[in-house]
Formats: sequence, structure tokens, C-alpha cells
Amino acid sequence: MSIMVQRVQSPSSINTFKQCPRKYYYQYILGLQKKVPSIHLTRGKIVHLALEDFFKIDILKISEEYYEFELKVVLNSLFNQKWQDFSEELRKIKLTPEQLDFYYEESIQMLNNWYGNFLRKLNPKIKEMSIESAFSILKPMTEVHFVSPEFQVQGFVDAVHNIDGKVSLMDYKTSAKELITQEYKLQLAIYALLYEEQHGKKPNIVGIDFLKHKPHYLEVNDELIDFAKNECRSIQEKTISEDIEDYPLKTS
Repeated sequence: MSIMVQRVQSPSSINTFKQCPRKYYYQYILGLQKKVPSIHLTRGKIVHLALEDFFKIDILKISEEYYEFELKVVLNSLFNQKWQDFSEELRKIKLTPEQLDFYYEESIQMLNNWYGNFLRKLNPKIKEMSIESAFSILKPMTEVHFVSPEFQVQGFVDAVHNIDGKVSLMDYKTSAKELITQEYKLQLAIYALLYEEQHGKKPNIVGIDFLKHKPHYLEVNDELIDFAKNECRSIQEKTISEDIEDYPLKTS
């Protein structure tokens, strides 16, 4: 058996191995990738980028009187621009115009649903303070990159919120179902582990914001952190080989 240098894993790579070791071998050791992009992955990137840029806007240009309308226009404009930016990638997916329109409209609905949930947090604060102050409180750090040298794992957290001294790590999902699966639980557990290692304390909660529905949360405790540690140790032990025979095909 040939041994390779310890690889820095991610929630995605660990879940791929658990799904099928052979798929992991092809993707992460041989570096083979799908030639044709998926509409779900591409749409997900577009939505993520729109939400990321939403929190970068100059809030001083938004009027106190019409902020609900203006912020919604900004969010939809950002999405439209990102959709255009990815036009070539969308074209390669080879959907019919009707199919493409469906995913476009569904994505808009997801963002507007997210925006409604955001307003329910923003509106009460604007009654107490300026829109600038309220927006600043709710504004997360976006696409935060964490790396753990000890557990050889990394991850990008979509949104890190720190509101009233409570820290929450959120990941956006455009999936149809609102269910924290074992795969999602592992992803969130690893994010909690990464945050704790970097900051010396646990986040209060981690969660998935199902954009089509609503956010779902997990409380961060020792059990969740230990779950992440055990999975990180396990993947390192199981992926030290470069031999394809050590990566069995799992029929599913």
C-alpha cells in the first residue's frame, strides 16, 4: 500500500467518502470532476453570491422610509446580475428555456422568502435605532474560512452571526426539503469544531437556513464537537492509501 501525505479534508470530502469510498478516490485522489455542471450546484452558487453581496451594500443609500422596498429591489438586482454572470455555465447545463425559467423563478422565490425572514429580525430593531445600526447588528461575516491543523479539516461558513453576544454559524441550502440530515449534521458539527479551535469557545448554535422554508438549528455541545472530532480522525485513518483497492465501490 502506498502512503500519501495527510490531506486536509472538508465536510464535503468526508461525506463523499461515507457515501462511497470509490467516489472519494476518483474525486479527491485522482482529481476527476464532472465535466457538465449541475443546475443545483450552479444555482446554489448564484444564490450564495447574491446573499453575500447583499450584506456588502452601502446601507446609507437606503432610505429610512422605504427601506423594505429598496432592500428587496437590491437583493433581486444582485441575483439577476449573478444569474447573468453565470449565463455561460447555465448554457452548458443544456436545460430547455422552460426548465431554466423554472429554476430562475424558484430561486427568486427562495430569496424573497429569506428576505421575509430577515425583515422579521430587522423591523423590530429599526423601531429602536437607525437602519444603519440595525443592519450592522444583523450583518454577518460571510464566507469565513476556517482551518484546523490539529484535525486536518477546513470549511467555509456562509454566515457567522454575533448578535447580543450569541454566536451562530449558518449555512444556506437551496434544497427542496427542510431536514437536517446526518450529512448536514456532520457539516455543522465540523463548523462548530473549527470555530471553537480558532476562537477558544464554542458557538452557541449552528444551523441550516433552508431558503425555500426557514432556518433549522442545532445547539452546540460537547457531544456535537466530539462527533466532529471522531469523524475527522476516522477519515484520516481511512484515506492514507493511494491504492484504488482500498476504496471499495459502495453500491447505492
